[in-house]
Amino acid sequence: MAGKVNTTTAIAIAVIAAVLVGSFVVVGMMLGGGSDGELVAMVHDSDGNVYEMPLDTDDTLEVTTDLGTNVVVVQNGEVYMDDADCDGHDCMRQGSVSAPGRQIICLPHKLWIEVVRSGESGGSMDVEAVAGSDSEVDEDLDVVAR
Repeated sequence: MAGKVNTTTAIAIAVIAAVLVGSFVVVGMMLGGGSDGELVAMVHDSDGNVYEMPLDTDDTLEVTTDLGTNVVVVQNGEVYMDDADCDGHDCMRQGSVSAPGRQIICLPHKLWIEVVRSGESGGSMDVEAVAGSDSEVDEDLDVVAR
């Protein structure tokens, strides 16, 4: 009887260890630890344009639409909003992002940045739904979509 308990215990420990290792691998990939494709910042403007900025190359992008101008910077593997001529500058206070799924949003300019793996299409956003149908944005609103 003692041999069956030891075998059962050993099998249970092996199953638990396999589940834990699998969980760490999945969580690591979700947080950007996987190696399938380089990371890219996709910058979406209010005119429907999408600009791709690889996170492994330092770069600056100035995006100007009828709503205003934003300056997006990629530096040291991260992307951030360096400058914006909107009121409040909430997009600039959102800091830098570098992991897949992270976003920076400028509601007044209807511009948003998302980090994705190269080759992925990224998400979508209905800025009107977030900002309100009349496109008026509360100056105290600080939005970070994660």
